[in-house]
Amino acid sequence: MRQWFVGIFPVFRAVEGCLHTSVIQQTMNRVLLLGLVLVFGTSIFSHAQTENKKDFSIGAQSLSTALLNFGAQADLSLLVRKKDTEGKISSALKGYMYPAKALTLLLKDTGLGFKYTDRKTVSISPDLFRPQRPDAMVLSTDNPARQEDTEDSEVITTVDEVVVTSLRRRSNMQKVPVAVTVIKPPFIREARLHNLEDVGTRVPGLTVASFSIGQPTIHVRGVGSNDDGAALDNSIVMFIDDVYVGRITAISMNFFDLEQIEIMRGAQGTLYGKNAIGGAINVTSKSPTEQLTGELEATVGNYNRRDLRGVISGPLVADKLLGRLAFHSRARDGWQESIFLPGVKQNDENTWSTRGKLRFALSDQIVLDLNGDYAKDDLESTGRIPVVGRVPVRLLGPDGLPTGEKALPTDIFESLGGSAKRAINSDRGFTNRTIWGLSSRVSHEGEYGRLLSITAFRSTDFSWLEDSTGLPSSLTDQRVNSNVDEKHSQFSQELRWISPGEARLKYVLGLYYLFEHTHRIENFIFSRGVATTDQDNRTNSFAAFGEATYAITNRVNFTVGGRLTYENKKMDQQNIISGDQFILLEEFNLRNEGNWTDFSPNFVLSWQQSTDIMWYASLSRGYKSGGFQGAPATLDLARRTIDPESVWNYEIGYKSQWFEDRFRLNLVGFYSDYQDLQVVQFKTEGNFGVFQTSNAASASLKGVEMEFTLKALTGLEFSGSYAYLDATYDDFNDLSGRDFTGNSLRQAPRHSLYLALYYERPLYDGRLRARADYRYQGESFREPDNSVTIQPGFDLVDASIAYESSDDSWEVTLWAKNLMDKEYISHLYVLGGNDFALFGPPRTYGLTLTFNF
Repeated sequence: MRQWFVGIFPVFRAVEGCLHTSVIQQTMNRVLLLGLVLVFGTSIFSHAQTENKKDFSIGAQSLSTALLNFGAQADLSLLVRKKDTEGKISSALKGYMYPAKALTLLLKDTGLGFKYTDRKTVSISPDLFRPQRPDAMVLSTDNPARQEDTEDSEVITTVDEVVVTSLRRRSNMQKVPVAVTVIKPPFIREARLHNLEDVGTRVPGLTVASFSIGQPTIHVRGVGSNDDGAALDNSIVMFIDDVYVGRITAISMNFFDLEQIEIMRGAQGTLYGKNAIGGAINVTSKSPTEQLTGELEATVGNYNRRDLRGVISGPLVADKLLGRLAFHSRARDGWQESIFLPGVKQNDENTWSTRGKLRFALSDQIVLDLNGDYAKDDLESTGRIPVVGRVPVRLLGPDGLPTGEKALPTDIFESLGGSAKRAINSDRGFTNRTIWGLSSRVSHEGEYGRLLSITAFRSTDFSWLEDSTGLPSSLTDQRVNSNVDEKHSQFSQELRWISPGEARLKYVLGLYYLFEHTHRIENFIFSRGVATTDQDNRTNSFAAFGEATYAITNRVNFTVGGRLTYENKKMDQQNIISGDQFILLEEFNLRNEGNWTDFSPNFVLSWQQSTDIMWYASLSRGYKSGGFQGAPATLDLARRTIDPESVWNYEIGYKSQWFEDRFRLNLVGFYSDYQDLQVVQFKTEGNFGVFQTSNAASASLKGVEMEFTLKALTGLEFSGSYAYLDATYDDFNDLSGRDFTGNSLRQAPRHSLYLALYYERPLYDGRLRARADYRYQGESFREPDNSVTIQPGFDLVDASIAYESSDDSWEVTLWAKNLMDKEYISHLYVLGGNDFALFGPPRTYGLTLTFNF
């Protein structure tokens, strides 16, 4: 089954540019590039001043829904107060015309007018309504570039309306009964959000820490996964353009050319499937446009940062075929040196990504989308720093033989003059990763709604080597290097039926199939031997799902849904030991097989108290599939089946907007009852230890999350979020009999806070923008034993200031991340009874120049 595909897939090949040229060559290349951009830009900006016609198809419906559809079809952002659209019905709109003319017809007889605030944003308000003769109206709206304001009006600044696809249909975020945070392109660009770690501290309840780029630990509300074995899965899933990305080595991908990022908190099993037990991250990339547009961006900064990003989009065959091609290259020298590796700059960036899209209009009802993406990472070592010493290690003399003396890793580190920017590892590591994917999406629209077929194939090749203790081999032989070589591929097919949006009963029905093949080889390299675990797993997963919402009254909706899942895993594994026996203690060959069936329902009751206030209560069940432990030390551990984990999530939410839509306040309270929570530990034995994964009997999580946006003055916006979390084991005795009942879950800070201040104003025929962000993450535990391996809390400040031209044709931005140059731990782990850390980047800053056409 996994070998058949729906659709024809394009192949996009990427050739890496000259990233290793000399400084002089790089400078000349940049100057030449900017010169070409300026010459090319001046020749096309005149074309960008006017809008092109678009094909509109909008049925007669509520004005608010019609405007949502108009914004999507015109690729425009609309600023409108909800009270101005309440109770109003739009006429049907169909035809090929300028967006301004289409909007004029759509607003006919509503008493509303509009005004372009910039090339991509339209403000709609009764204050802008100007009665006109029909003939004058047509003339004035043929092209918005020729419109002239007859008088100046002070438009009330309101919080932007946010459209989400969390429930598999386009909806206003304030009308969706789910805890969801949406991040849009302006914020992605200004805050320089390039991956999940950048997002983590900006979303309530979300924490991300990475042992490496291919081994991130992603937790939502204290729930996440730390076992990276071939037959175990994440507790948080990611979808990119509706395609499931489950494997841990592929989930932390490069973010670029995105339409938005949606982070849903709490169990999302009905619509997002297995393993969405803690939440789901839905990433949507930008679609091809009906007019020729493009973007070129260059960034320079400290640590020799040199980034380049480009996009081109537009029609390839009139009325039949649209295309989009985007690329992003990020490169920066490492900010950390090693005493024993002169000239090596650790903790660098070197990533190259591209994405291509084709959209075929096969008929008025059928659209075929073909997507392809490719990414490559080539990174240096990430020097690990000993931060807490409890168990001393054996010392070596100049002859390489033990002296009989011992010292704590932290004492060795301090005696050599180590620091966060000055590591003492003597072995050079690396990270190489290649990710690529192809997908097709066929959509058929009709009176019955929409039918979707989504077919995808994805592949990841990950190779990694790191000195796990960060200690020099000339001073101690009680150390270990970790080496991973993993290949993962997956094929998925989804069929989905989405009902029409205006019916009293709305529903989504679907079928889903997933095949995954993961081959993971992990080597633990010691001074006198190598221990290897080799796991080869194949997963087949089948599911049927559905969700229906019935409007009991105009203000009260009831939703019920469910997902039935069957899954089979087959794994061949072996341990091979050469020399000293640490971490892996026994050799064996074994075949494991497991089958699991689950039904996860959800129930939601929502009440629209008023146009601006909604309450909801939900009860949902989440499910994470079972499997087999990664890197088992013994045959007994390898034979054990890790049971699936499940949760019942109870949630009460409140979404509101106040003061004529100038203030948005969303609150949610939750209680989650987990059973058989999968917990991985590294149990200390001597100077090393063994991995143990087991099922905690039960755990409970409760907390409160708040998000707000305030636009008190024109151009000034204050926003933020806060999360309180209490996550504890109700009953947990590990495989060694240790009792952790009452202890906190790992990576579950009790408090987290995010605040942002944004200001913009006209300046010299352009627009000045400034942003400052504050992020705080509280103290958290890294092991079920809360007396050890405690990660300190940290707070960070980021800032940027930008100036954009009045026609949005160019923009220059000065930015800084970790502005106060705070030294903080981004990831912490225990090895041999001692704690080792990866530190977050110091202050980085740069200048970004962007050209649009």
